[in-house]
Amino acid sequence: MAGTGPASRRYRPDDLIGCTARLFERAGLDGTIAGAVADILVAADLLGYDTHGLQFVPAYLADIEQGRTRTSGEPEILNDTGGSLLLDGRMLPGQWVVLRALALAQERMGSGGHATVSIAIRHSQNISCLATYVKRAADDGLMALLTTSAPNNAMVAPHGGRSPRLSTNPIAIGIPTDGTPILIDTSTSATTNRRIERSRRTGQRLPGPWLVDNQGRPSDDPEVIYTDPPGAILPAGGLDMGHKGFALALFVEALTSGLAGHGRAAADGADKDAPMGANVFLQLIDAAAFGGIEAFRHETGFLAQLCRQSLPQAGGPAVRIPGDRAHQALSEQREAGVLLHPEIMQRLRPCLEKYDLEPPEALAG
Repeated sequence: MAGTGPASRRYRPDDLIGCTARLFERAGLDGTIAGAVADILVAADLLGYDTHGLQFVPAYLADIEQGRTRTSGEPEILNDTGGSLLLDGRMLPGQWVVLRALALAQERMGSGGHATVSIAIRHSQNISCLATYVKRAADDGLMALLTTSAPNNAMVAPHGGRSPRLSTNPIAIGIPTDGTPILIDTSTSATTNRRIERSRRTGQRLPGPWLVDNQGRPSDDPEVIYTDPPGAILPAGGLDMGHKGFALALFVEALTSGLAGHGRAAADGADKDAPMGANVFLQLIDAAAFGGIEAFRHETGFLAQLCRQSLPQAGGPAVRIPGDRAHQALSEQREAGVLLHPEIMQRLRPCLEKYDLEPPEALAG
């Protein structure tokens, strides 16, 4: 989480949540929604996802101020078969939409006796860090799958191509164990939009040739994304193994835009001028309806520990399970304070000044 320029500073999580919620509320968000958005953004930074937490605040404020984000209300149920639903997010903040969907899914599992509940969502705003939601479900003993795509956004090339056709299409999975949950949160692209934006702002190259320029040449220069015509992000796996990321990206598109019935075809057709937002797919699975939750936790916990005990590669670090680093960051930062990337508070200060709010006080040391 280290950065260049000003030093990183630590802040109390509650101070960051309170300040961010007040900022969104002054910008026009309903107070309950503002609190939900702030809570998820700070949760991302607590877990160490510092490109998908408070870094979003300036962009979210711009969407509110320019009327692109609805500031109050609830998602609308468009189709309901009990264990599967289609929601319209109505361009509400994505954090609010997904938290409401998560609560609705858990309610259906509790009162309706469903072993699984699946929810497709259209017209949501950006949902930020997916791990924050699947962790909540896994902490409650439920396995969760969460994916999202942006139908009117094209940044990622198909494997073997150079023209951008897909969004970064992240996928997250939360798996309860008899210890800390396994938390998988990864994009189906070689890197993310936020990583590219930060590298561009700080004048840095990416760690590898994760992009392709508009002539089809691999590149680590974030500027190739901003040319005319633009370059593209490679699928996860890059030049050699990008067929794997591309395949997963198509799966995400099917779960999100396909099941929502409103995606890239609509963005390219008669509805192309209408706001599209993000599409989302959420599925919760209750292991109690299968082999039993205790047996499930024992199996997943045993597997995680078995993998951790694998001898490391020569000169390499110990094996980590997805989520281990996030849980370590969470434990440390709850105690010592959230260590914000140095550019985040720089970007927040003008927003706070605009709405006459004092920044949270950094912790000593």
